[in-house]
Amino acid sequence: MAQHLSDEEQLESLKRWWQENGIQLLLTVVVVVGGWFGWQQWQDYRQQQASDASGIYSQIMELADQGPIETLSDENKTQLRELSESLRSDYASSQYAQYATMMLARSAVGDKAYDKAAELFKQVIEGSSDDELANIARVRLARVVVAQKDYTSALAILDVDAPDAMISLFAEVRGDIHYYLGDFTAARAAYQAAISGLGEGGESARRLLEFKLNNVLESVPPELATMEEES
Repeated sequence: MAQHLSDEEQLESLKRWWQENGIQLLLTVVVVVGGWFGWQQWQDYRQQQASDASGIYSQIMELADQGPIETLSDENKTQLRELSESLRSDYASSQYAQYATMMLARSAVGDKAYDKAAELFKQVIEGSSDDELANIARVRLARVVVAQKDYTSALAILDVDAPDAMISLFAEVRGDIHYYLGDFTAARAAYQAAISGLGEGGESARRLLEFKLNNVLESVPPELATMEEES
């Protein structure tokens, strides 16, 4: 018996294999190639979406950089809000949509529309995948609630573990709330914690916190202040 198939036998074997497997192989190639092109198109689409969203956000920042929102002209305020709403509706899945929500909330605060601002900050807290942005929104929400004089709710909003980089900020806002509540002992402790939590290069923040702390000390009855200094 020959050790190898003849050319004719090899050809017949190839024909049989093709009849059994050829269509499946073609389908596999079509699926793989089509999937690759589909993936490339999806990636290109996402990159284009990100680029478009970034361009809109740049326009928003150009308007915001002109000064506090409340000082902008009516035309620029309208443009800023329209651009922000466009980001939120057309690019809702992008992080830029969360930034736009923060900008709209800031605009609402400038208009003293505190209920609207609070709702927008809540949306960022609940919807952002960026923990830092969510915590900034949390602090600003607490300040809005303070402006509404709901001090107990404001404290509850801040009743979370603050990230290391924001310990000082969280403590400062707690100190403000305790001060408004007339709880000067708690305010003093919060301001001291805020000062302790400051990193390097925070001299302006330190001076403000020391001013607030001194203001609290002046509000505490002398005998209580003396007792606290001795403890």
